[in-house]
Amino acid sequence: MENHDIYHYGILPDVHFRFSSAEISYAVTAASNLHGFDDAGTELLARTMLAAFFLADLVKEDTKVSVQIRFYDDTEIHSVLAYSTRDGKLKATLRHRPEEDIESGQISEENLGILKVFRWKDGECIYQSIVPFRNQSFEANIENYLRDSEQVPSFLVAYIKLEGLHWRIKGLFLQALPEARREHIDAVRELAGKLEEEKSKVYEGTVSQALEILQSSWNTKFEILATGRPEYRCDCSEQKIKELIQNLGKEEAMDIAEEQGQIEVTCEFCNSIYRFPKAEVLELF
Repeated sequence: MENHDIYHYGILPDVHFRFSSAEISYAVTAASNLHGFDDAGTELLARTMLAAFFLADLVKEDTKVSVQIRFYDDTEIHSVLAYSTRDGKLKATLRHRPEEDIESGQISEENLGILKVFRWKDGECIYQSIVPFRNQSFEANIENYLRDSEQVPSFLVAYIKLEGLHWRIKGLFLQALPEARREHIDAVRELAGKLEEEKSKVYEGTVSQALEILQSSWNTKFEILATGRPEYRCDCSEQKIKELIQNLGKEEAMDIAEEQGQIEVTCEFCNSIYRFPKAEVLELF
């Protein structure tokens, strides 16, 4: 599979909107292959990674965004989690549900779970929002989060398709700038709705070609301000795992090391394994 992943950031000056356009097919395929996810899991992972990437466009470059959905029902998937930086460094995973872990008391026709959006800087959470994940489309849930939590009209269109053995994941995110008037917002809402209906045709080619098609059909300018390449990249390290062990506290860490002869940690994003014998664990305190 050839890597065509790319993103564009920019504005639509005629209607006072910002936009993010991306293809993350290669990044999602890398994550899916690494963990052996099935088709349903990969599609959910793809939507979550797209959302994390688009929301990361709204923060400063030294800030990371995580998007997590925790499901209440009795489906196989317990939760999905994706991180992204503004320059498209992505990592993500699915967590499967233990058979005994069914929160039947919280299941309702309206809410399927909870949606968590966090922002991180230097390893510290600097912002968090937790809202219901409703029985609507994934895209509608993200749009509702932005409307309710940040009071900013936003529209998300995702194109996700499995072609043979390869996934095609492309999308467009539109968000109103402060200068946008009601007529601008209404116009973009209508255009986003048309794109949702025609996305299979619009996204037959590359996302760059899709922007050209939209610029012509929408009769508005897409002014590109930045371009880059997303990639699936885990940022785990031995030092971070050491800090994780230190956070356990000496007593708990040494209890684990005594019982198992070592502390072994497997990164859930890249499957890297870190092992620390008892003597090394003791040296951490």
